[in-house]
Amino acid sequence: MIRNSLNLRLWLTVAIAVVPIFLFMLLDYSERREQAVADIHAEISDRLADANREAKAAHRAVGLALRIMARSNELQSVDNEQCNALAGRLLESLEGFSNLGLALPDGKVVCSSRPSAEAINVSDRAWFQNSMQADGVSPGEFVTGRISQRSVMVFGYRLTNAAGEVRGVIFAAMTLDWFDRLIEHFRLPPNWEASLVSSAGALLSHHPDPVRWRDHVLAPEMLHTMAEVVGRGDGIAQFTGLDGKMRLYGVSEPSFARGSGFVMIGAPLEQSLNAMERRFQLSMALLATLALASALVARFHIYRLIEVWASQVGKVVASIAAGKLDARIGREVNVRELDALAHGIDDMAAEIERRDAELGRLSMAIEQSPESVVIADMDAHIVYVNAAFERTTGYTREEMLGQNPRVLNTGLTPPSTYKDMWATLVSGEVWRGEFHNTRKDGSTYLELATIAPIKTPDGVITHYVAVKEDITQRKQSEALLHRLAYYDALTALPNRALLHDRLAQAIRSSSRGDTYGMLMLLDIDRFQLVNDTQGHAAGDQLLRAVAKRLSASVREDDTVARHGDDDFAILTENIGTTEAEALVHAEHIARKLQHALSAPYVLGDDDEVLHHSTLSFGISLFQGKALALGSVLKQAEVALYRAKEDGRNNIRFFNPAMQAVVDANARMEARLHEAIESTAFRLFFQPQVDRQGKLTGAEALIRWPVAEGQMVSPAEFIPLAEDTGQIVPIGLWVLRTACAQLALWQSQAQTRHLTMAVNVSARQFHQPDFVASVKKCVSAAGIDPSRLKLELTEGVILGDSNEVVARMNQLRELGIHFALDDFGTGYSSLSCLKRLPFDELKIDQSFIRDMASNESSEAIVLAILSMSQALDLEVLAEGVETPIQREFLRLHGCERYQGYLFGKPQPIENWADFLAMT
Repeated sequence: MIRNSLNLRLWLTVAIAVVPIFLFMLLDYSERREQAVADIHAEISDRLADANREAKAAHRAVGLALRIMARSNELQSVDNEQCNALAGRLLESLEGFSNLGLALPDGKVVCSSRPSAEAINVSDRAWFQNSMQADGVSPGEFVTGRISQRSVMVFGYRLTNAAGEVRGVIFAAMTLDWFDRLIEHFRLPPNWEASLVSSAGALLSHHPDPVRWRDHVLAPEMLHTMAEVVGRGDGIAQFTGLDGKMRLYGVSEPSFARGSGFVMIGAPLEQSLNAMERRFQLSMALLATLALASALVARFHIYRLIEVWASQVGKVVASIAAGKLDARIGREVNVRELDALAHGIDDMAAEIERRDAELGRLSMAIEQSPESVVIADMDAHIVYVNAAFERTTGYTREEMLGQNPRVLNTGLTPPSTYKDMWATLVSGEVWRGEFHNTRKDGSTYLELATIAPIKTPDGVITHYVAVKEDITQRKQSEALLHRLAYYDALTALPNRALLHDRLAQAIRSSSRGDTYGMLMLLDIDRFQLVNDTQGHAAGDQLLRAVAKRLSASVREDDTVARHGDDDFAILTENIGTTEAEALVHAEHIARKLQHALSAPYVLGDDDEVLHHSTLSFGISLFQGKALALGSVLKQAEVALYRAKEDGRNNIRFFNPAMQAVVDANARMEARLHEAIESTAFRLFFQPQVDRQGKLTGAEALIRWPVAEGQMVSPAEFIPLAEDTGQIVPIGLWVLRTACAQLALWQSQAQTRHLTMAVNVSARQFHQPDFVASVKKCVSAAGIDPSRLKLELTEGVILGDSNEVVARMNQLRELGIHFALDDFGTGYSSLSCLKRLPFDELKIDQSFIRDMASNESSEAIVLAILSMSQALDLEVLAEGVETPIQREFLRLHGCERYQGYLFGKPQPIENWADFLAMT
């Protein structure tokens, strides 16, 4: 092992000395190679730039010739002979052109400097089609001329008369001699290539050896590679050429013939780099030989010098490792550093011997400790337990060695405890906490543990040591004292002291969260009569029964306490962010409890004797630190007193103004119930139109008429119906009535195309029989379901998305469509569009209203329109009230509208004007 280690270090030393030189040579070669490649890049780029300049010059000549011909008087009557003569004269004066002529708008060639006996039609040529669509000279196209039968580049120029009517296309066919002249000018070095290639792969010109490659067609793979190179930034890449040799090629498209062909110039990059690579390889081989020779000489001298000494050191170290702590080296080799190392090893052996004695004493103390001691390695495997651990757990040391301490955990300790423990230990800190563990016999115990990481001098953790104490009896005593101090012995509910403590915390919490809380006091009416007539045992039984019902009727986070002899208290937090919302929530809780407590009670041993009892409720709302704890309790007590004073079995709020609101809600709820029973509602219909103002359908809106033609605002009764659950029968009535109206429309040809949009509430949608009830309404009305659209708000789609998707898909199978109402007002509407099958988005009217004055609203509307196009969703803008709003929406792609600009909601009998829009 030592010999291998010395060899390794020797070679490592040589490597450290030689590697920088190797790296320097490699970097120098890399820079030279990059410079050579860069020079070739630059030369190819210059040649391509010259080719483009030559091509542009040829293009300017073409443009001049075509404009001269277009302005000629001979073309005004499109006389064939005059036109042929004109084209011939121009062709004689122009160098590098093979033909000039004129084609009619249908593509028929009627004029040519090289007349043809056959009828020629060029309507299929790209240059002709481009000329018919654009002004000026068209982009060039590489073709084989149908008249000249030569490879030429053809340009077109649209000819119009004074009235702007197209009379034909003048064309000019230019030979490829300009490319050959360009290559002669380049005087390409040996093994360079230059080619002109059509977009179809035909090799139009090639240098050198043009005869060999005449009529050659490039392979599709090579043509594809050239197209990719053109698409890059510099247009230069290395690939295999026509002759199978690898070159660095520059590829570009002539600026006047984009998409018609390529100019390609190639340089033999590898040939220029071979000599450089050979020099580099020779230098590297020489350096490697010198490094190897130096390493061999160093190995022979140094390794022989320390061989005997290293062997002796190895034997002593092995002896110490085997437990022979009195072993020493004692031999000197007259090398200062080696002798110092030998003395150091001898001193280390002496120190180990001394510490071993101390460790023996420490081990004895740990073994006899009255507290459990456990040591585990980094993988949480136990490597040591003392006798106290065996006594506490019932496991022997042999059973626990190699085990994980989790064998004592049977799920009683919260996972968060272990998470916190490991986070602390991994950071190198000491953790203290409690474990609920299980002994070998199955009994449980509570353990207080202090766990610390064992570290090496440089801070590396190697083990963990835990000192544990069984505190089961101590905790049981503390729990008993706490229960006696804070819980009622009869009902097991929190007592007055604990209630006051939690009420103080709730008041502070409401201040931080800016939310309302509620304290409710409940008193059993005529409780003393129960004690007097049936005895205190029956009274105690009634108190326990009331406590049980209260606990079962509130949330887990709420506090139910016994406040007095026959008084109870309920503390509820986070019941609303506004006073009105908190008031409604508090009344709902009180009504729920009143209903739960009104059921008869069984007192005594006779199950057939039932006792009826009522309770009075006093409620106080609190928010923030405006009220102290005593004030909140006093207000609730005053409200309870008023409830009893008003005849018992009542619910009263402390604030008379709050009480008035509660009474108003109660009256509204009663009236709403009567309206449902008597079908006092009516449906109004607001028109929906397309961008031309044509009627496409309507949205069904519920109205509640009362005496003297007045209407109860939906903003008043719809939220109440939602809270009380009455929205379900109301929604079913709206759906049935809307389907009946849709059936009437579908019975007439004039209105058969109209759609009907119906709003669906969250509570209605989540009813178990919602899908069945919609199918029943559609079937009973006999309508085409594709004309029915159900509008859902974001409140409907939040929650169990799988259930929502399933229900929507069941109805979509019938043909029913879905719209997302008030889009843009929520926080999760964008994500829901990815998974929910909506057909339409309705932009909320608040954004439409504020578009002109609020840049944010305008930006939101534009974003919704853009997003809907990307998701292939229809968009309907609500609340369109002005022509400016409609025009803005129309210009940005909105197809459908709804608002007072097109009509207010009206009963169906007033729809004559709307139906005239169909």
